[in-house]
Amino acid sequence: MKEYIGDRWESVLKSNKLDDFESLWELEVGWFEEPNKRRGGWSGVSRVSLKAENGGVVSVFLKRQENHNTKVWNRPLKGIPTFYKEFKNIQRFIDCGIPTVELVYFGYRYVKGNSQSILITKELEGFASLDAAIYSRGGLLMQNRDRREEMMGAIVDGMRKMHNYRFQHNCLYDKHIFVRQVGGEWEVKFIDLEKLSRSFFQKSAVIRDLYTLTRHVSGGWRLSDKLKCFKIYMQEEKLSPKSKSIWREIHNKMKAKNKL
Repeated sequence: MKEYIGDRWESVLKSNKLDDFESLWELEVGWFEEPNKRRGGWSGVSRVSLKAENGGVVSVFLKRQENHNTKVWNRPLKGIPTFYKEFKNIQRFIDCGIPTVELVYFGYRYVKGNSQSILITKELEGFASLDAAIYSRGGLLMQNRDRREEMMGAIVDGMRKMHNYRFQHNCLYDKHIFVRQVGGEWEVKFIDLEKLSRSFFQKSAVIRDLYTLTRHVSGGWRLSDKLKCFKIYMQEEKLSPKSKSIWREIHNKMKAKNKL
């Protein structure tokens, strides 16, 4: 069995009697999201409140799955647990300084031929996903253009850093981008890294992720908002011929998809 416990979490899990795979696997707690049943198995998420060392409470997300594997080149038949892939990608983001969730625990085992895995991350306190009503264009927080563009800037700064390492998120919907404003500063976290990959060409990662975000972003974003976000990403108020070519490719992909 492979197991990982975050440095500052071992004593917390131990004091809650949840410092081993078995106790976490058998924990009786309701589902935060109903289990996803596919790939020949299931995968579900629960929200758990733990007693913190300071006497307070800290919330984490407990994700458990069984026989929910993804195929990789060196394991084309059995594959690996999807949580193992997500766990490794979170570690890669942390190592590269790309904002994401905090790791609490990861473990997996095989029981009578069944693959079981657990991934725990700290709840993003004070954050909300980009598709939340608070970040809609018509909301009070976003009616100010400067504030809206500051938020876009924080998001694309993180995306640019991700792409500089040639990471391609592959599932960059607004619900997978969490943001919060602290004072006059914006903080961003990227989640759901299960499908993250390394792109040989940085341009491919840029086009894929910007296309996904601009096509799926909700909250009343207009085409002008999406173009502004692209300009901020490219760090150009007036797009260069190269940037115009990339935007046309993204825009044409959106138009073609909307016709379907």
